[in-house]
Amino acid sequence: MSKFAYTESIDHRKAVFAGDEFRHQIKVLRRRIGDYIDFLDGRGQSCQGRITAVDNLKKELQVEIIKSETAPQPLPLQLLVAIPKSGKLDAIIQKAVELGVTEFTPLLTSRTVVRIDSDDKIEKRYQHWQRIAIASLKQSGNPYQLRIDRPTALIDLEENFKDRTSPIDRIVFHPPAYDAQPIKALGLNKDIATRLVLGPEGGFSTDEIDFLRSRNYMISSLGKRIMRLETAVVSALTLVQFIKGNI
Repeated sequence: MSKFAYTESIDHRKAVFAGDEFRHQIKVLRRRIGDYIDFLDGRGQSCQGRITAVDNLKKELQVEIIKSETAPQPLPLQLLVAIPKSGKLDAIIQKAVELGVTEFTPLLTSRTVVRIDSDDKIEKRYQHWQRIAIASLKQSGNPYQLRIDRPTALIDLEENFKDRTSPIDRIVFHPPAYDAQPIKALGLNKDIATRLVLGPEGGFSTDEIDFLRSRNYMISSLGKRIMRLETAVVSALTLVQFIKGNI
């Protein structure tokens, strides 16, 4: 069961819970006026409040904030993963939130099996991913909501990030590459942002690796074992966060 509730609707010392969150708090947890509730706003604020009103007509829960604290803004940690088949992306998003990723980009590569070929499909997938991220935030207590981008073609990768001028460690995981190094050998800087790229289960093509290499991505390996994509994501994030002192 999630320890935290979630709402972005905070005004001064009051918060409002509506929609799915209202139903969960009232129907599932059976909250009542006077009950205390711990919640997050996804922008760094962790709060405790007391329920002051339940409006079943509007389906709104009103809370008076008793105390709150704001967590420091973390350094950007961007995770870019080729869209896998069989719904594995749900688990990847869950673990990304738990491990402190700040931005997630689903990648379309030459070997990506899953194709999203309509705006309607993209929007449905996007809304689903958002719900997964919020549920994981509530479960883990991560005070910052994960930003999720629309699916992006690998070739457009740097174009999408061209307005990000801050220094950043760029890492792509591709064990077959001749210049792949263990993460600990990359000389990561714990004081700057990080961008991690992981390919489809069939791996990146030679052209794609050359493309990333030409854009200053360091090529890394997670060791001798062959991992499933979802395992590789967790391993990579854990190692990078450990090296950078964020775990």
